[in-house]
Amino acid sequence: MLALMKSLMNSFVGKIIVMIIIAGMAFWGVDQMFAQLRGGIGSNMAAAGSRGFDAVTFDRRVESVIRNINADSEEPVTKPELLEQGVIDQVFQLEAAKLTLLGYADSIGVHPSTDAVVEELKNIDAFKNPLTGALDLDTYRDVLYRSRITQADYEQQLSDDLTMKALRDAAGAAIFPPKTLSGLQARYIGEARNVGWFILDTSSLPEPDAPTEDEIRAYYDENLEALKQPERRMIDVLRMSAEDFLSEVTVTDQEVATVYEASKSERYSEPDTRTYVELMFSSREAARTAFGLLAAGADPASVEGVASRETRTGRRESVSDPLLAEAMFGAGKQSGALFGPAERGHQWLVARLVSVQPGAVFPLEQVEGEIRDQLSRERAAVLLFEKMEALDRAIGAGYPIGQIAEEVGVPLITFAPVDQSGRTREGVALMGLISAGEAFQQAFEIPVGETSNRIDIGEATYLTSPHKVLESYTPEFEELREDVRTGLVRQREANGVQAALDDLTDRIKSGESTLEAEARAANEVVETPLAPITRRTAADSGLPNAAVNSVFSGKEGDVFTFPSRTGDAVMVMQITDITPPSEADMSELAPLANSSLLTSLQTDLDQAMEAEIAATMKLRTNQGTLRAYKATITSDQ
Repeated sequence: MLALMKSLMNSFVGKIIVMIIIAGMAFWGVDQMFAQLRGGIGSNMAAAGSRGFDAVTFDRRVESVIRNINADSEEPVTKPELLEQGVIDQVFQLEAAKLTLLGYADSIGVHPSTDAVVEELKNIDAFKNPLTGALDLDTYRDVLYRSRITQADYEQQLSDDLTMKALRDAAGAAIFPPKTLSGLQARYIGEARNVGWFILDTSSLPEPDAPTEDEIRAYYDENLEALKQPERRMIDVLRMSAEDFLSEVTVTDQEVATVYEASKSERYSEPDTRTYVELMFSSREAARTAFGLLAAGADPASVEGVASRETRTGRRESVSDPLLAEAMFGAGKQSGALFGPAERGHQWLVARLVSVQPGAVFPLEQVEGEIRDQLSRERAAVLLFEKMEALDRAIGAGYPIGQIAEEVGVPLITFAPVDQSGRTREGVALMGLISAGEAFQQAFEIPVGETSNRIDIGEATYLTSPHKVLESYTPEFEELREDVRTGLVRQREANGVQAALDDLTDRIKSGESTLEAEARAANEVVETPLAPITRRTAADSGLPNAAVNSVFSGKEGDVFTFPSRTGDAVMVMQITDITPPSEADMSELAPLANSSLLTSLQTDLDQAMEAEIAATMKLRTNQGTLRAYKATITSDQ
């Protein structure tokens, strides 16, 4: 390549070509520079006005979302999982939308004062000193450190939250629904509707004519596609977990005895019983003083100013207050542990742990099986780890699933042919196969003999491989004769029931018959609710949701039918009358109507305000930076 360049530079034409290349590269670089300037957001991912955030700031926000999700989730989520689920894009959209409001607030000079931020910090319980109840800077910094948030970032978030609250509060301030609208809302809420219904047993309706052989054959010929059996596959499944290796581990009696002796008082004994003193005080100041004295070693009996003093003895389950239970019975709590001051009604509680009485130790014979099982499972888990390495080597070598099973020493299970829902032709769901999750689904995406990806679900690992494929086909008529006959009979029964219900409904609505007359003809009686139904009382009426929706969407005299909760019965219902609320009812409902309208109006105004701000403030986003951020997540997997 260098020789070619040198030969080019030695000729006149070559020099011109090289100059064109250099000029083109320079022009491209300048164009990119101007494009960046035109975007106006530099390295930021998004910007509005003077506000913006870069990839580092956005990543901290994503980390915060992950912590919040995992705090309440049994199975923790990761960034790659959030990326796959589209949550990263949702977080970006939320943060970008927030920037629009914050950028607008900056442009009009709206921002909270330092004192306002400090006052907000004072109201956060997590930052308070348990003894004084006041904001404690050491506690504040410790909580932020454990949450992996810097003080500057947290205070900026708090300031932003106060700013957005101020904008929304300003938009909804001094709103009051107009009297006309309030009256309409009260009338809507207070309107009462009377209904009547009876239950019609559809099994008493005339049975349809049985289909003839010609009709059955015609139905078969007309529905060949619908009668086609789906593709089914016999699937080989390798399932591996620690339980597969329990038989390969040994636990001696001496090992069981050693574990028992080392942990019998903590793990193999009755719960301990503890004695603690509860001191109640009439004021918080008195409780704080007592807490300080007790912390210094004072005897609870010597503390003055006590409104009541009670000594309690019991186990942890006897304490209903979870905070008090943790303070008195938590792991590592010893005599002298303190709790409080905590407000209880109009008094303040301080408690001190007096003594701990260990529970009775279970004999070795009683817990030997539990200890042996635990040790066996721990060792089986270690063996599983070794087997997982062998599994990965076998998968990487491209072994067929049968050989992989031999390598790791677990049985290979072959399941009967199933469709993609995991059901056999007889409709039986094979749960052992369905539990393979994504590995089961992959078995329908790969040819016979190939192996799925390794899929870990809970404590088990799955591999699958198609053993045999049964192609989709339409069974011969003789094979399906009885199934077709049954299906045709059910179709005719359903059509007959619907036709009878339509006819009944038309008779009542037209005035040819009445709800009561139709009920008598069916040997039933018309039922009514205990009181007329309003939109406030509908949930307590006992009627099905579908019936309630129809009651308030229909007109007086309308008739509806709904499947009953029992078998072949149908509910036949009619709206008998609609009564508007009285003037007294309207006055009583006015506060409720105003409240519901106020909420709706404030929501509408908030949306209108945000739309106007979005139109005023140009939100600029850098999709390239967002894509680069997502790429770092993918590359970290």
